[in-house]
Amino acid sequence: MAQAAADAFYFGSPEGSLFGCYHPPHPARRRSCAVVLCYPLGHEYIAAHRAFRQMAVLLSQAGFPVLRFDYYGCGDSRGDERGWRIARWLADIGGAIVETRRRSGIAKVYMIGLRFGATLSMMAGAQRGDIDGIVLWEPVISGKSYMGELESVHQDFLERSSPQPAQLVRKDGTTEIFGFPFSEYMLTDLANVDLLAIHKKPANAVLIAAAGADDLRHHLEATAATVDYQCLSNPTIWMEGIERVVVPHQILRSVISWISAMAG
Repeated sequence: MAQAAADAFYFGSPEGSLFGCYHPPHPARRRSCAVVLCYPLGHEYIAAHRAFRQMAVLLSQAGFPVLRFDYYGCGDSRGDERGWRIARWLADIGGAIVETRRRSGIAKVYMIGLRFGATLSMMAGAQRGDIDGIVLWEPVISGKSYMGELESVHQDFLERSSPQPAQLVRKDGTTEIFGFPFSEYMLTDLANVDLLAIHKKPANAVLIAAAGADDLRHHLEATAATVDYQCLSNPTIWMEGIERVVVPHQILRSVISWISAMAG
């Protein structure tokens, strides 16, 4: 029995329409849960795009209906970086979950997020209380630390690329990271992000796939979630640069294996 092709479409309100790509499950291997993929931000989105597409294909071949989508102001969705706000993106995730359930006819949902996409997944899951499982792939735990890391990497790139690097902070007050302007509003949002301050269970089951996140692991265990941990040694694909496309096949297989075992 042939598997249907992925369907690219727009969903949500006309003024805030989001781009999505729905991968229907293999009809002979249909599972009882759907999966929503949450991308990272900025240049990390570009570096991870191929890996996320491959993950969606592999999950659908394993029998899971999958939706990958772009947040407002990102990718092919409506808006631009001036509309970047965490509250809006959390609402976007909610809309993606509704759309996934509508298309698949399945209420049980798992989310997979990479970097800040993992952060948003955990925040959304804790707010909603109806998510069955979440994969936190190298999650950003502290927004302040995350922004400091991005600025450091970007400044290092500029210093290696030009004898007189441009300033990170533009005249309009935005901070540029690899061509993506972060507004003052977005920087304030990021400064308030701290996953260790979230005390609600984000999902029934959580997989932390990271090089080191013991504090988050212990914190989540205290929420009564079932927590598994996988220490990663594969390439950090978001650090490879947009000129290099890396698909960490071992990580993808490991994540899919975990979801298959947990979701049934």
